[in-house]
Amino acid sequence: HDWCAVVKKLLGILFNGTVDAGEHSSIELALLEVGLLHRAVRRNCRSMVEVLLRYVPDGVSDRLGSEQKQRVDEGYNFLFRPDVIGPGGLTPLHVAASRDGSESVLDALTDDPGLVGIEAWKGARDSMGLTPNDYACVRGHFSYIHLVQKKISKKSGSGHVVLDIPGAPLDCNIKQKPMDGHKLAKVASLHTEKNETMLIQRHCKFCEQKLAYGNARTSLAIYRPAMLSLVAIAAVCVCVALLFKSSPEVLYVFRPFRWELLKYGSS
Repeated sequence: HDWCAVVKKLLGILFNGTVDAGEHSSIELALLEVGLLHRAVRRNCRSMVEVLLRYVPDGVSDRLGSEQKQRVDEGYNFLFRPDVIGPGGLTPLHVAASRDGSESVLDALTDDPGLVGIEAWKGARDSMGLTPNDYACVRGHFSYIHLVQKKISKKSGSGHVVLDIPGAPLDCNIKQKPMDGHKLAKVASLHTEKNETMLIQRHCKFCEQKLAYGNARTSLAIYRPAMLSLVAIAAVCVCVALLFKSSPEVLYVFRPFRWELLKYGSS
């Protein structure tokens, strides 16, 4: 019925010693034989899957030492794991990868406290040697593959460290604290990489300048015919002006008329 609180309470009763394990040597083996996590995946109940993946019996963490607590935090001692083998060698990941509409359950299985599900996605194999990733490929559930691959990429990229390299060059004459050879090699390699980056940036700026000059020349070549037309029109205008500036000759009926023969004054 997907009653998470009831299941958690019943698990607490089992580990308190109230119920006998019967023919099984331990309560853990009895629960593994029941396959609670497999059943929750088949019912497509994400809340139940999350409860089982994070379940630790009450009082167990108080009785463990520091090393054992660390193993619990890393997912080694969790009772219900995404890579637990069931009938036919199938893990809960195999079951989720072979069913339609199980994105939410698969997201919960690959988000367990110990991140075991991400490793088991391509590592856990059934009796035929197929992984959950193979099941998703055969069924055509490429959204499942994309979901898990995104988490794998995020996990692999979480180990990168971003360093803030100062803009001023390293000064060897400044007194510094003694460093061992390994740290000195790291500083030298970082300085070398920074110089290479500066050279690449300068080269890119030079390329941008050349590209800008090339664009300017191209624009001049485009406007050159228009400029030639304007020059030709200006030359024609100058020639016409020179012709009109010369002394014009106007032929009249009685006698030739010239501008130079015009008189001025009171007469």
